Amino acid sequence: MLDSGLYEQLHKALWVQKKLSETVARHWVTTEYQGLTLSSHFQPIFSISHRRPVGYEGLLRASTDSGALIPPPAVLVLPNNSKENLELDRACRQLHLQNFARQETGDCWLFLNLNSQCLVTEQPDAGFMNRLFETTGIHPSRLVIEILESEITDRSYLKQLIKHFRSLGCLIAIDDFGAGHSNFDRIWELEPDIVKIDRSLVQEAGKSSRVERILTGIVSLIHEAGSLVVLEGVETRREALVSIAANADMVQGFYFAKPQQLISSNHEEFVSVIDELLQHQQRQRFKNTHQINENFRKIERLFKRAINHFSVTQNFEESSEILFAEKRSVRCYLLDDAGYQMARNIYSPHYQQTMDVRFTPLLSGDNANWSHKHYHFRAVQHPGQMQLSRPYLSVADSRMCITVSQTVTSSDKQFVFCCDLDWQDN
Repeated sequence: MLDSGLYEQLHKALWVQKKLSETVARHWVTTEYQGLTLSSHFQPIFSISHRRPVGYEGLLRASTDSGALIPPPAVLVLPNNSKENLELDRACRQLHLQNFARQETGDCWLFLNLNSQCLVTEQPDAGFMNRLFETTGIHPSRLVIEILESEITDRSYLKQLIKHFRSLGCLIAIDDFGAGHSNFDRIWELEPDIVKIDRSLVQEAGKSSRVERILTGIVSLIHEAGSLVVLEGVETRREALVSIAANADMVQGFYFAKPQQLISSNHEEFVSVIDELLQHQQRQRFKNTHQINENFRKIERLFKRAINHFSVTQNFEESSEILFAEKRSVRCYLLDDAGYQMARNIYSPHYQQTMDVRFTPLLSGDNANWSHKHYHFRAVQHPGQMQLSRPYLSVADSRMCITVSQTVTSSDKQFVFCCDLDWQDN
């Protein structure tokens, strides 16, 4: 049983929420278009680090007089020309801004999709947006204009379009990046404030660790270009974990919240969800680190034996054979302190059975210099200490590997003894 004080607080909170819903409903804006009633729904865009919504995407909803729902794509094909397209686009922008302004949204952004196709022939008008900002009271800095850059082939005009909305004070987001023919050169050239990565890439990353690495790399490149990243269409727990691991700034999708007409001020559910995901990731990292340490204890023992054997005998091939007792060992190679390869690659018998002859030009290390590789640099910087690289794609055979390396002194000369370990997804 609830005590009376707690019961009164709960009753008051429910009453306030009910009154707010009734107030919003009375002032809710709809518009008529070709016999359809258009209205707004809003889907939260959550910041992972802040554990709360930082924006909402305005989404179109349409219904007939009988209440039947019409999919948004079916509405967007109703206009007959670019002028009618622009009229519909403006009607949607006005609708979303007015309904967004009628709710408690703090300082959150409103993300609006822009029909880029209609603006190819119909030039944007600053007066229309400025009137909307004035009538709704929403500052331009709270508006994020989403542009599907693949719809506009004229780069010069696309830049002008972005410049126009930036001059109003809005932020720019590139939408659906990673779908269709999206190119990174658009990111360097257009310098968007935010890049929204398409659902298809997130979905594939949830199924494949290889695609997950690609997604992480894409997020990193976009960050290097100076843009924030939203992963949209996150629908499963696995995809949510992938989004966090990829270092995305924000997430959007059914797993966290579905589009709703009324914007809720209660975000405790998301806080609990994101906290559980972050805790899971921390546990997984600890588990992975522990497992890697367990796996490489045997490698460490073998590597120390190989190092000691080489320092005494200077027989690199015999020393390498010691490491091939571990089936993951692929190849051994010897570098000098300047990174030049001092002997041919010695391949494990296990690996020779699966060697891909298509990469024959890369298999020989004769006259190679590896001083630019992290495993050489770190070994030279920390003499006598075994170094373990992160997984990377080896240029020697185009396979994922990890390199174990360490400096060793023999006959008053310093070498870097290296061993590549197979690190495929399986």
